[in-house]
Amino acid sequence: MSCPEEVTFDILAAPINPSDINTVEGKYPVRPPLPAVPGNEGVGVVRGVGKQVQGLKEGDWVVPLVPGLGMWRQRGTFQATALHRVPSDLPLGAAATMCINPPTALRMLRDFVDLAAGDVVIQNGANSSVGQLVIQMAKARGIHTINLVRDKPERAVLEDKLRIMGATVVTTEQKLREAVGSANLPAPKLALNCVGGSASAAVAKMLGFGGTLVTYGGMSMQPITLPTSLFIFKDIQARGFWLTGGPRNQDLSTKKAILDEVVAMIQAGQIHTDTETMPLSKFQDALVASRQRSSGSKILLVPT
Repeated sequence: MSCPEEVTFDILAAPINPSDINTVEGKYPVRPPLPAVPGNEGVGVVRGVGKQVQGLKEGDWVVPLVPGLGMWRQRGTFQATALHRVPSDLPLGAAATMCINPPTALRMLRDFVDLAAGDVVIQNGANSSVGQLVIQMAKARGIHTINLVRDKPERAVLEDKLRIMGATVVTTEQKLREAVGSANLPAPKLALNCVGGSASAAVAKMLGFGGTLVTYGGMSMQPITLPTSLFIFKDIQARGFWLTGGPRNQDLSTKKAILDEVVAMIQAGQIHTDTETMPLSKFQDALVASRQRSSGSKILLVPT
């Protein structure tokens, strides 16, 4: 190793995330200096360590602690402090996808509202990767979830899938009030929005007094428009969440602790993400396939 504080590792798998595509398109707030390699998360196996590196050895599995390392590659060499060791017996798909969506779901369920067993969370985009993780993590804590999905031909199959995961209610925006009324649940304390447009107002209107709407995405590309009455008469809060940005998201020790929690959830069988592998050499086909997906599954780029 040329640098005593660096680690060289071979990439085992790296997913394609919307933020990766947005970065390539120049639409993401974090823009790495060019030339750059895309890919904000993935898992690799250590092949060499510098003389001053502690806590890592050849054969260990590692995931990135910081964004922008560029995981769509075959091999990389980075500062050891930018990496975190994970158990090598984790399922490959789980290890490769554990750095972004699971921490996002975990922190949104924790950072904004004090939730206890029996409480209710409502979300749109429930079939997204984060949405499915919210369902699974909430189930593990005894928290009910009301989940909005799009009204499309395969909706019945999707509803069954989400209910098996632990969803309490699965419905569409059009049938939301009817479904919530028949469920006999307390008013939600937390609403999660990754869609924007009318879907954001739909979940916000279901909040109880003092509830919180957290926006972490905008898949519809439409602005959030909320009735003034929600703020006056229900005293709701509207917040945003971005895992990558902000000073509260930069502490490495906190990131390590969260990743260790995610590992424990994976090992306990509490969370799972569907994945499919495609060769890194066919990344263009993989990008097209990832854009066409609506099932919440992830495509993993695997070096060959």
